[in-house]
Amino acid sequence: MLSMTHRGVSTVKTMAAIAIGAAVAATAAYGELYELKYDTGSRALQLAWYTGAGRWVGNDFDVSTLKTEHNIVREMKFYTSPYWPDNQFDGFRLAIFDFSAGKPGARLWPETEGRFVKAGGAEGFKTFWVNYYIDKNKFVAAVEQYYDYPNCDPYFCDTNPTFLNHAWQKDGPASWEYLVGHSAHPYRNLMLRVIFRTGYSEIGVAPTSLGRVKALYY
Repeated sequence: MLSMTHRGVSTVKTMAAIAIGAAVAATAAYGELYELKYDTGSRALQLAWYTGAGRWVGNDFDVSTLKTEHNIVREMKFYTSPYWPDNQFDGFRLAIFDFSAGKPGARLWPETEGRFVKAGGAEGFKTFWVNYYIDKNKFVAAVEQYYDYPNCDPYFCDTNPTFLNHAWQKDGPASWEYLVGHSAHPYRNLMLRVIFRTGYSEIGVAPTSLGRVKALYY
């Protein structure tokens, strides 16, 4: 149920809106932008670890249905808040990991540690520039809490009580596992999105793929 929202110059449409059975091919000299997401846009639960260093949360993404080359993870969008637990933004780290083996693997970007960022303003989705050229169809976009509770920025899960099996966590030296969330609540879908830019070549989605897009991504 990955939602892929196309962001053109003056249009916004979902991939699922394309009619099944219609061949689609578009020339994109400068690429096209898609917002990849699983969340509903409404938050239900905010969480933080007592220790932040090495504590990661992330979503896996699969862009294999986009028939394109020279792709870029342009931005990451992360829903967080300054109001709890310490009434301010403290900062966290961003990274992209491999997902070719069906589980988060080696770090792809940046080469060491993570990229430190600090949000501003009120609670909501915060957008951060990445601009990472990626040659893989499957990857994980993730955030490290970095600072210890209560001087840290929380992560959020959305209002969907059904877990979609795309959110992950890494608790320090432990291996990656599906996001646990909180035992008293069913919400486990991470509010983390990616702005994905397709390449400079012709983009084509075969009619057989459109049914898959419709079935899986809407």
